[in-house]
Amino acid sequence: MTEAKEKIAETLKKAIRSEEDGFHFYDYLVKKAVNENAKRKLENLRDDEVRHKKTLVDIFKKYIGGEVGELPEEGISVLSEVFRKGQLEEKKTEMEYLNLAIEAELATTKYYQDNRNMIDDPLFQEIFDKLADEEHHHYELLMSEKAALSGNYYWFGYDNGSPMEH
Repeated sequence: MTEAKEKIAETLKKAIRSEEDGFHFYDYLVKKAVNENAKRKLENLRDDEVRHKKTLVDIFKKYIGGEVGELPEEGISVLSEVFRKGQLEEKKTEMEYLNLAIEAELATTKYYQDNRNMIDDPLFQEIFDKLADEEHHHYELLMSEKAALSGNYYWFGYDNGSPMEH
C-alpha cells in the first residue's frame, strides 16, 4: 500500500472508531434515560452514528479496498479515552454527559472538515462535508439541550422545556 493510501486508511479507521465510540456512548445513555422524549432523541443520535460508520466503511472499501480490519484504540474525540479508562460510569449528571457529547461532536466535526481534502475527489469531499455538517448539527442540538437544562433557553422550548428536535 502506498504511503498516501496508508494515511487515508488510518484517517478513515480513526473516524470509524469514533463513530463506534459515539454509538456506544449514546446507546449507554439510551439505557440510562427514563424520560421517553430524551430516550427518543438519544436513539436518533445513536442511529446516526451507525449510519456514519456504514458510510465510512463504504468509503474505505472504495478508496482503499478490502475489509477495514482492526481499528485503532483511539478515535477522534475524548470518548475513546473515557471508554478506555472506564470513566463513563463516573459521570453522574445530565450536564456531565452533555458536556462530553458536545466535546465529542465538535471534535468530530473538525476532524471531517480538516480531512475533507485528503482525496482529490469531489464525491469524497462532499461526503466528508456532509458528515461534518451532521456532526455540527448534533453539536448544535446538544448545545440547545444544555441551554434548556440550564434554564437559559426560551425560544421554541415552551412546550416541553427542551428545544432539541431531530
